[in-house]
Amino acid sequence: MAVVVMLNQKGGVGKTSTCHHLAGTVALGGRRVLLVDNDPQASLTQGFFGPQATRRFTPAETIAAIYAGEEPFPEQVIRPTGCDGIDLVPGSKHATEHNVPMPHRASREIQTCLREFLDEDLRGRYDLVLIDCPPNLHLCSWAALVASDHLIVPLQPEDYGAQGIIEVQESIDMVRAGANPELNLLGYLLTMFNPRLSIHQMYEKLLRELYKDDVFETKVPIAADYKEAIAGRKPIAQHKPKGASAKVIQALVREIDQRLTAGSGTQVESRGAA
Repeated sequence: MAVVVMLNQKGGVGKTSTCHHLAGTVALGGRRVLLVDNDPQASLTQGFFGPQATRRFTPAETIAAIYAGEEPFPEQVIRPTGCDGIDLVPGSKHATEHNVPMPHRASREIQTCLREFLDEDLRGRYDLVLIDCPPNLHLCSWAALVASDHLIVPLQPEDYGAQGIIEVQESIDMVRAGANPELNLLGYLLTMFNPRLSIHQMYEKLLRELYKDDVFETKVPIAADYKEAIAGRKPIAQHKPKGASAKVIQALVREIDQRLTAGSGTQVESRGAA
C-alpha cells in the first residue's frame, strides 16, 4: 500500500479535485483506494456525498475521531463512496480544533495518530491511500506528512498558485529531520493549466528549469468536465470515461505508477522559489 499526500499551502490549486479524479481512475483499473479527507472544510467528502450528508456525519464517524485520540476502528470512520473500489474517511469541521499552528511542537501522539491509524490493519486492504490536506501547514497537514510515503504538490503555473512551494519544502525538511525521514517527493503537478495563456507557458518553463524531473510531464488542464463530474458525485473516469479529461487523469496515473515503480520519488530539497 502506498500512502500519497496532496499538499500545498495555497488553496484552490486542485488538491481535492486531483484526489477525487485520481481515485476514480485507479479504482477503474481494479485497485482499491482509500481517500482520507484531512481538511476540516471536508470538500472531498462533499464531492462524494454532498453537503447535507456531510454535515450529518458525527465527529466520531470522521477524521476528527482520529485526532481526538479515540483510536477508532476502521469500520467506524471508513465509508464506501458508492464508486466501486473507493472508500473514504470523511472530513469534519470538528477537526479544526486540532489543526493548530506550530504542529512540530504538538504531542507525539497527535503528530503520529494518522500514521498509526493507517498502519493498523489497512495495509492489506488498500493499494493506494490518497490524503487531501487543508491549504495550510498546520497540524492536519503535518500529520499527513508524517503518515505518508510520498508527496505530490499540485500547483497552478502562475504567481499565486506557486507561492507556497518554499513553505512546503521547509515543512517537509522538518518532517524528514524527525518523524518521517523516508518521505519522498513524487513531483510537482501543474493543474488548471491553460496552454493558451502565455503566463502559464512561462511559469511551466520556469518550474521545469528550477525543479527539472520533479515536475510531472502530465499537466491537468482547466476543463469543465472535472467540475461537472464532481457535481454529479463521480470521478471523471466514471462520468466521461472516454473523454479527453479522463485520458489526462489516465496519463497521470501511469506517470505516478512509473515513478513509484522506478523509485524516482526524490528527497525534497529547497531549490529556490518560482
